Formats: sequence, structure tokens, C-alpha cells
Amino acid sequence: MTYKIGIFNTENEAVAAIQALEQAGFTNHELKVLAKDREHSRRVESETDVHADEMTDLLGTRAAADDHGVEDLRIYAPMSAASGLNISGGFIGGMTYPSNGFLISTAFLGDDRNVEHTLTDIGLTSSDAEPCRKALSQGAIIVAADIGNSDQADGPDLSRGGAAEAALRNCGAAQIL
Repeated sequence: MTYKIGIFNTENEAVAAIQALEQAGFTNHELKVLAKDREHSRRVESETDVHADEMTDLLGTRAAADDHGVEDLRIYAPMSAASGLNISGGFIGGMTYPSNGFLISTAFLGDDRNVEHTLTDIGLTSSDAEPCRKALSQGAIIVAADIGNSDQADGPDLSRGGAAEAALRNCGAAQIL
């Protein structure tokens, strides 16, 4: 998967971008939305049909996977979603995983490598993970569109990547990756 990523400073811009991407032909399964926490994802989820992943939850899942020696977060992500893992604790693979919001927030703000590792676990490239981590820590919303393999020759970009970039740009992305 290759993503065209837009970084948005407000939930309103992110909602508009999701709607523009859907108008451009992207399905909700081809869109990935990342937010710092529930407070930052609530509006996006209430106004669109796209789920927003919250870094606090993803970091909790990453920590549980690390505790159990699992490198690939995708193995734990479906179980954590099914079990209701959140920052107040949950079950993973039949085992209790205790955590608290303070510890997750501390990890989010203080452990750059852990955050970037988590972002690459969910499909972002390592070069995109750092600017996304910085933006998320400041409360930005990340909207990523799966553009497949969009190798474009010279000339106007009429690919899915070009359509995604135009939608993100028109909706006020602070940065496009």
C-alpha cells in the first residue's frame, strides 16, 4: 500500500477532506484517519463513515504486543479492537493488559521511536512516520488515502495519487506527504 497523506490542523478540515476523497472515488476502506486521542477523533467519526484510529489506543496495543514478544502489531490489532482495548485496559489474547491514560500519554509525548514504530506498523512509511508523529502530538488529524502503486510518468498527474493530493490540498492540508 502507498498512502497520500494530508495533515490537518482542525477536525473540520479533516472531515471536508474525507468527504472530498469519497467524492473522488475513495471508499471508507481505502481511507485511514489518525488522531491523538478520542477528544481529537470524536467529530471525524460522528460526521463521516470512516473510523479514526487513536494513537493512545494504538500505543496501548503496541505496548501489549511488546510485552508478549510480538513484532507485527497487525496480529494484535484485530484482537484489541474486538476486546475493546482502550487506555483504561483490556484483554489481549485472553490475557489482561492493564494500562492508564497517564502512562499512554507519557509514552505518546515522550517516546518518539515507539510512536514512529507504531505508525509504521499500521502501514505508513518510515519517512512519513516522523512528520505524522510530530503533527499528532500537536493535535493534528492525519487523513491518508490508499493510492495503490501510483507510478506516474511525466505530464499531469491523473492517477489516484493525483486525485487524492488535489482533494487534500483543496481542503486546506497543512502538509501533504
